[in-house]
Order: sequence, then C-alpha cells, then structure tokens
Amino acid sequence: MRLTTERLCIRNWRPIYDAQQAFDIYGDSRVTQWLQGNCDSSIQQTQERLQRYCERCADGLGVWAVVEKAIDRTIGSILLISLPKNDKTASGKIEIGWHFRPASWGYGYATEAANALLQHGFQTLHLPAIYGVTTPDNIRSQRVMARLRMQNLGFTDDYYDRTLQLFSLAAEDYSSGQLASMADSTVSISVPLT
Repeated sequence: MRLTTERLCIRNWRPIYDAQQAFDIYGDSRVTQWLQGNCDSSIQQTQERLQRYCERCADGLGVWAVVEKAIDRTIGSILLISLPKNDKTASGKIEIGWHFRPASWGYGYATEAANALLQHGFQTLHLPAIYGVTTPDNIRSQRVMARLRMQNLGFTDDYYDRTLQLFSLAAEDYSSGQLASMADSTVSISVPLT
C-alpha cells in the first residue's frame, strides 16, 4: 500500500533498508514506554520487528512506515489492525495507532498520517468504525485522537492486558465533517493489485 499526503508518504516497510531509521523509533524508551514490551536493543531486533509488521499486511490492514518526504526519512509507523482481546482472539474492532520518533513529535505528523489512514479505512475498506486505545497517561496520543474527532469511550480492561482509554470514530461521523476538512490536504492512494 502507498498513501501520500502533503508532507508524508505511507508505504510498506522494507526491513533491511528501513531498520536503521526505525531503530530511532523502537530503540527509544520514550516511544516504547507506551507499547507492550521493551525497546529494541539492536538494529537486527528492529529488522525482525519490521519483518513481523510486513507479515501482518493483508486485506488493506497492516503496519506501515511513515516517511517525511522533504528529507526522505522514515519518521514513524502507522497501523490499522484488528484490535485483539486479552485472550488474543479478535474483538471485531479495527484499531488505528501510530509510533513516531521523538525528534518528529509536535509537528502534526501523527494527525496527518492518521487522517490518511482513516480515509483509507472508511472509503476503501468501508469500515463501520475505527477504534484507538491509549494508556491513561499518554496525553500526546489522546490529543491526536481528539484532533481526529474520535470519541472518548472511557476506560477499558478488554485489550492488551492493561487498563486503557478507548476511543472510536464511526464512519458516518467521519464522512459528515472530516472529508470536507480534508479536501484541502490532498491524499492520493495507490494500492498494488494482487
């Protein structure tokens, strides 16, 4: 998959090529403190992570690289995946999420990339709703979800074996207001034929 916005390109991960730059994301505890597990301790470990991400891409869902076009650098990761219940079974919900290197925080990249992925989820995949989860103290991600007009549904203990805040955006709520606001920021979608 390939999505482009004014400043970003969202594309498939290339584990060997991207591992060094992705290590700036997954080798940094400021990022991984919000994720389950420890930060990567080597480029090889990050390469293996990216390979797992590649294997998750199917049917329009997956985990992709976010590249800042102006500097041709991978600065983050964006995902649209099945939200697993604590017992690892499918919840029937699709989750959006993002991980960005700290040097790229505060520039609106997560919001810009997530808007493109929401458009893909609602217009291409015809999802009825998209969900997001954050730890209660992850204020940055909660602010992004607010900018995306996602509704805060409160706390839940149903996912990832921890207490999280659950957010959602229904397709009808997205189409009524967000598409108009996105018309100014061109998003083009290119999905390889299979």
